[in-house]
Amino acid sequence: MSPKPIALTDAQFAAVMAAAAPLSRQDVEGYLELVAEQLRGRPMIGDGDVHRAVAVAQRAFFVPPALDTRQGVSKYNRRSG
Repeated sequence: MSPKPIALTDAQFAAVMAAAAPLSRQDVEGYLELVAEQLRGRPMIGDGDVHRAVAVAQRAFFVPPALDTRQGVSKYNRRSG
């Protein structure tokens, strides 16, 4: 039996999806499942509930990009490649 759908406003759904944008493709499904898990069972879902669920899920799945850590070289003087 599949879980009951979660009712979100258009703005709430847009916020959930916008927060998924920086995640890698393979993490998006897990992110959405964690957001749904955080919201499931609430009689009314407010914007604050969505914000908290998104924050928890992003902390779990967001991996910051690797930065160039070469010491002593200005980022403006680095050569690509």
